[in-house]
Amino acid sequence: MSESLPPERPYPLDHEGRIARLEGIIEQIDVRLGRVETKIDSLLRWIIALQVTTWGLIGALKLFG
Repeated sequence: MSESLPPERPYPLDHEGRIARLEGIIEQIDVRLGRVETKIDSLLRWIIALQVTTWGLIGALKLFG
């Protein structure tokens, strides 16, 4: 009788290694979300500045136009 071996798994079965890998992934997600948050804050400042400028120009046109 020949015994068939179970198929090889694409990842090791030790839970400690898998948990360490997941923790590393979560740390990378945290770093990337921090970058996205910084970019959004920067873009928000630009939008607010453009909006204030637009209101100022509209006000100037109403006064002097």
